[in-house]
Amino acid sequence: MAVGLPDAPVLSTTRAARGTGMEFLELNCERRNSGVTVPVRENAFLIALQLKKATDFDLFAGGRFIRPEGFEAGETAIFDLRMELATDLRDPFHAINLYVPHKALLAMGDEGDIPRHIQELRHTVGGTARDPVARDLLLSMRTALARPQEVPDLFVDHMALALTIHLASNYGNVAQLPRQWGGGLAPWQERRAKELMDASIDSGLTLETLAQSCSLSKRHFTRAFRQSTGLAPYQWLQHRRIDRAKQLLAQSNISLSAIAFECGFADQSHFTRAFSRVAGVTPKKWRLTKLA
Repeated sequence: MAVGLPDAPVLSTTRAARGTGMEFLELNCERRNSGVTVPVRENAFLIALQLKKATDFDLFAGGRFIRPEGFEAGETAIFDLRMELATDLRDPFHAINLYVPHKALLAMGDEGDIPRHIQELRHTVGGTARDPVARDLLLSMRTALARPQEVPDLFVDHMALALTIHLASNYGNVAQLPRQWGGGLAPWQERRAKELMDASIDSGLTLETLAQSCSLSKRHFTRAFRQSTGLAPYQWLQHRRIDRAKQLLAQSNISLSAIAFECGFADQSHFTRAFSRVAGVTPKKWRLTKLA
C-alpha cells in the first residue's frame, strides 16, 4: 500500500481527475501496528486530515527518527512520500487523505491550472497545520468515500481541483497563482458544456472533458461556468437530473426505481435523498401533488 499502513483498512477510495493518479481515501487503523512499517518511497504527496487525535507514534524519514507534533483532530499534514517514510503507530489513526502524484502537479501546470514550475509543497516533516480550507474540502469527501456510487465524477474532480489549487497557492514554491482573466463562458462554450451534461445525465462525465470541449483549463472553466450559471458544474448537473426526474414523475406509469436509473442515480434510495434535498419533498409526495 502506498501509505505504508498494512494494518489500516481503507474504508473507501474514490479516484480524482481521471488519468492524473490522484485519489481520495479514508484510512482507519483501530489497532496498533506491530513495529515500524515498511518504508514508502513514491514520487507523490499525501495530504491527510486527522479525524481523531493521534499523538503517540513515531515517524522515520530515510531512517532518520522524527517525533511528530500537532496531530490533533482537525489538523492537516503533508507527507512527502519521496522521503522514504515509515511509521510506528501506538495510537489509533483515522484520517481522510488526498494522494497527489508529483506528475499530477506538473500536468495541471501544463494545462495552465497552476504554475508549471511548482516542484514542492512546503511543509514541516512530522508537523501539521490548521488549515480550514483544506479541512473543509477533505471533509466534504466523506459522503463520496462512504457511498462512492452516489457521487458524480464531476464532484470528485471539482474537489480535487479545488484542493490542489489551494495547496499550490499556499504551500507551493510560488508567491501566488497567476490571475486568470475574468468573465464567464462565451455563449458557445456555455451551450456546449450544457449539451454535454444533458447528454451524460445518466452516466459519468469528467471535468477535464467539459473543459477541453470549451478549449479552457479546468480551473478557468470551473470559474467561468460558475460566473455564467451561478452553479458549479456538478451542481448544475444535479439540478438537471432532478428536472428530468420531475418530468418522468409526472408520468404515473413509471416506477421510482426506473426513474432513478434513467436519471443517473445509484438506486432509488439515492434518488429519494437527492430529490428531497433539492425539492424539499420526497419524489413520491411530489408526484402525488402533481397528479392530484
